[in-house]
Amino acid sequence: MDYLIVGTYDQTAYYETRLVLMLAGIILALHQLIRRREPRYLVVFLSSTLLMAATEYLFQREGLRGHGYSISLLGRPVSATYGPLLQGLLDGGVYGMIALWFADLRTSRNLGRSWIQLVTLLITVLSLAVIIGRLSADHVPTSIQPVFAITPIVIITTMIFFSLLVAWRRDAVAMVANFYAGLLIVALLNLFPLHLSGARYVGQVVGAETVRADLTLQAGIGLLVAIFEVAGGKLHFLTIPLSLGLIRIRERAGAEAERLSYQHLQSLTNRGWRKRSKPFKRNSD
Repeated sequence: MDYLIVGTYDQTAYYETRLVLMLAGIILALHQLIRRREPRYLVVFLSSTLLMAATEYLFQREGLRGHGYSISLLGRPVSATYGPLLQGLLDGGVYGMIALWFADLRTSRNLGRSWIQLVTLLITVLSLAVIIGRLSADHVPTSIQPVFAITPIVIITTMIFFSLLVAWRRDAVAMVANFYAGLLIVALLNLFPLHLSGARYVGQVVGAETVRADLTLQAGIGLLVAIFEVAGGKLHFLTIPLSLGLIRIRERAGAEAERLSYQHLQSLTNRGWRKRSKPFKRNSD
């Protein structure tokens, strides 16, 4: 049986809310660049924008968003030529920025004000999703996406495998894992309010009709899509610039001290070994 992800929100102020989040992301990137001389956020914002735009262009060209799919911004329809780029800018950049921020805070074990700021932004994501869900619940479907289509499965699986390989080769498994966790948090906060309101739901094809799946399938398939496609399919937002050497990995707090302690212990051990290896030196003196 065929299963579909049906959305009714693409032309109901969804991308207007993304403007708010995009501005927050740009402010964060510029703050990190200017105040802390940290370019990684701007690099990830740009990579997230371009890579999501490329993915959306491919999926839409293959008809994987439904026949006649389009989005609107500020009440105006956006052409298919510029739609994927706009989606990358408004949606992809937000995912990448929040996920990197979460990964950095986890890696550094920061317990200060930055966590409060991140949680505030995540609450904003959730609140905007609730608003869009209520506005779009009774609208006609604007996107119809097959869940088990071969093309996206192959592409996303390849990107996940590539990301895991980069994480292993660059000794960045913890950073990539935390980045994925950030992506998944954003995906759940952004999409599940839409599912609960009915603005996004799992449909199943019965004969020539598409009907809503039962509650168990809604929860199971919706979670599967969030884990594999929405979060897993965006891992390369980080790993591609990482593989190209455009960003560096922030080490866990205390890692440098631990490494220095280990080196100090190794030095002491070597000294002791050298002294023991010359037992007659004192007598000869």
